[in-house]
Amino acid sequence: MKFHAQSGPLGRRTPLLATLLASAASLALLAPQAAFAAPDHAVPLADTDAAAAGASPTQTPPKDGELTDIVVTATRSGAESLQKVPIAVSVVNVDQVTKSGQGNLSDLAKFTPSLVITEGAPGFNKFNLRGLATGGYVTSDTSDRPLVAVYLDDTPISVQGQTPDLKVYDLDRVEVLRGPQGTLFGAGSMAGTVRFVTAKPDARSFFGTAEASGSTTEHGAGSYNVRGMVNIPLIKDQLAVRGNIFVGNDGGFIDNIGQHKVDNANSNRSTQGRVAVRWTPTDKLVVDGSFTYEDSRAKGLNTGLNGLAPYTYESNGAEGTRDLFKLYTGGFDYDAGFANLIVTGAYTDRKIGFNASPDPQIGYYFASYYAPYTGAGKYPLYNPPASYNHAVTSLIPAENYTINQKLNDFMAEARLVSKNDGPIKWTVGAYYEKQNRHLVQDIPVAGFDTLSYQNAAFGPFATPSGLYDSKTVDGAFNSNDIFSGLQDVHEHQFAAYADGTWHVTDRLDLTAGLRYFNFKENYYLYEGGAFGVLLGKDAQGRTTGITQSITSTLKSNGVNPRANISYKLDDNVLIYAEAAKGFRYGGANQPVPLGTAGLAGRCTTQLNAYGYTAAPGTFGPDKLWNYTIGEKAKLAGGRVTLNASAYYIDWSDVQTRLRLNCSYFFTDNKGKIASKGVELEAAVKATRNITLNGSFSFNDSNARGDIPTVGAFDGDRTPYSPQVTASAGAFYDTDLGSGSLHLQATYKYISSQQTTFNNFSTTLDPKTKQLIVDKTSNGGASQTFAVIPESHNASASITYDVGQFEFGVFGNNLFDGVKVIDIQRATYYAIYQAGSRVTYARPRTIGVRAKVKF
Repeated sequence: MKFHAQSGPLGRRTPLLATLLASAASLALLAPQAAFAAPDHAVPLADTDAAAAGASPTQTPPKDGELTDIVVTATRSGAESLQKVPIAVSVVNVDQVTKSGQGNLSDLAKFTPSLVITEGAPGFNKFNLRGLATGGYVTSDTSDRPLVAVYLDDTPISVQGQTPDLKVYDLDRVEVLRGPQGTLFGAGSMAGTVRFVTAKPDARSFFGTAEASGSTTEHGAGSYNVRGMVNIPLIKDQLAVRGNIFVGNDGGFIDNIGQHKVDNANSNRSTQGRVAVRWTPTDKLVVDGSFTYEDSRAKGLNTGLNGLAPYTYESNGAEGTRDLFKLYTGGFDYDAGFANLIVTGAYTDRKIGFNASPDPQIGYYFASYYAPYTGAGKYPLYNPPASYNHAVTSLIPAENYTINQKLNDFMAEARLVSKNDGPIKWTVGAYYEKQNRHLVQDIPVAGFDTLSYQNAAFGPFATPSGLYDSKTVDGAFNSNDIFSGLQDVHEHQFAAYADGTWHVTDRLDLTAGLRYFNFKENYYLYEGGAFGVLLGKDAQGRTTGITQSITSTLKSNGVNPRANISYKLDDNVLIYAEAAKGFRYGGANQPVPLGTAGLAGRCTTQLNAYGYTAAPGTFGPDKLWNYTIGEKAKLAGGRVTLNASAYYIDWSDVQTRLRLNCSYFFTDNKGKIASKGVELEAAVKATRNITLNGSFSFNDSNARGDIPTVGAFDGDRTPYSPQVTASAGAFYDTDLGSGSLHLQATYKYISSQQTTFNNFSTTLDPKTKQLIVDKTSNGGASQTFAVIPESHNASASITYDVGQFEFGVFGNNLFDGVKVIDIQRATYYAIYQAGSRVTYARPRTIGVRAKVKF
């Protein structure tokens, strides 16, 4: 199974505008810090997006000069003050995000410590928290499970590497829980959980908003979006509907110079909407229903080649992504007196498409290894170049790498949540989920059957003509298919959980929780085509392909506990300690071809070098224990908050992927990883006009002992895990004329990351069975190791509010301090590719926005 990682210039006025924005940011940061009285319109840290009719119900209005007290539902046991929840949780300021002209899923990482999101294309992303990672994601691996769970309200929507890119709009808040949340949020939350909490319909009044923005991106095309929200009471104080819509186009900034030549190739158009209904027939019953829709289509990927000019790529075929996401939810909250009964259900219908054209990976098929060069139109198409040559690469037929997935998911959950009016507060619940996933992978290559070396190297074949045919000989879906694959996954899971807190005294709380899970998966796979078959002989001794198919069944069950102790030193200072177990389900492996020649021969040789006679058919769950101590403090009369946590994670039976140099891979439970670090968050109401905030995290995540499958030696740092992340923000509010002026400036730093554990090519010593540097391969240097450079992301915005109107100017990545966010080096096909494949962040973007509230 093949794996893949993942424009016009600015006008003359753009540098001036960027300078003005940067100057505004400097003024906000350097403003004098004198009095501590705040005006009513100030926007403090983590203020949630208030509806036009009034403040969000999840905020407690601050006293004069204090920071706003944010209320969260992170523990799923009712609303609580963020400063009184004894876990490491952050709240993303939605108003801050929208004012800065941002709102993509990846933008969340700019406002949260420890969280890193790598986005290769819209909807193709990977979440990392607290250094828990072993490598990048693979688009064709249905068994790769997320370590960070993403929820829309009470519905899980995360898929490893492909979480839908729902725009951060019309939300009450975004909660980011750091550390395992297995008791309440289940599998997939080993590293943490991200919750999008939507704004709910309000039956008290009619209100709405409409907004439009436009921007220009350096090296790229212009972007625009329009969005609107309306809240309509249908029955006063009982029934209301709330709807919102988003239509936007993100201009591309990658130029393709291959046969598929196009400027600004990676543009993306997204249409999204949501309709929610809330019915409150009595003061004891609340009934909710919603429908969420997303249709996102990108015409290219955010990738370039570092051997070409920046933001330039070369492919001979079309690329892009498509995500059609539909989510239906319903549920109710009933006050039964002694407890609240909360029931939710959801159905997800999703179609995901991915197209790439990594033509260099098949370049060797068409070079003159078995016959003299004869010119275009016949095999071979060219002589092998000594190094990269654009003219030769342009002759490779387009490798139309295509993955189409259908995902249907049904989940139901019921829980009882006690009232917080006694010595013990408890939550008990049950969860059920059924998911069907159907993935079709196909790589049609025009002319492959006649233009590749198949006939010269392996013919004659068992066909009427004796010539190679992908469909007839190798079981591909069609002729001229280099690979065809099918995966069907059917999963069922049931869980029961309980979580309780004993208020031992007014200051001391003890919490314990358990989750029992029972999981079953049925897996079917089929592979055909030259990349998917084993070479064999028919009855007449002629070469033929043997297709591969497997059927697997996996079962697992167990119990995951957590324990927490918290103590209030006084009404404003809380300290806590927690131990929690996290888990992730196992899965089935795709087969790796075995043989003595060609692709299968390369696979077999490397498997043997790592001590395998064949790839394992399945792999089991992995698990971890997370130990955290922390504090939350509100100081200086509510004008300062300081939250800190320190953690140690022991991750065992790690699901690690062995990538073979024959382009296949498999997963096995190998090795241990230890991760430790600290996280800090602070906010200061510096003056009546100025609010400052900041965050810092340090992580040290390393292999504990050698891990041969990923070439890790004892002590090697985990990939895609920056040691340091830090952010700072400044917000300035003042009256100006008949309106109010808001300035904000934010900065996020992420230290360098590496794509693998080390820069060595490794293997097992055949005698000692110990991991060693393989100096016979490239002199011991790794062909896949790369360092992703540190990033400095500076953004700023100016907003003027006058009556019902709001006007703003914003700039993101102002100094192009974020450029390369991922790197995939070329291996066996390096002579056909212009350097490494790099994933680019959007360059400096300057825009304007206007909003009306009614």
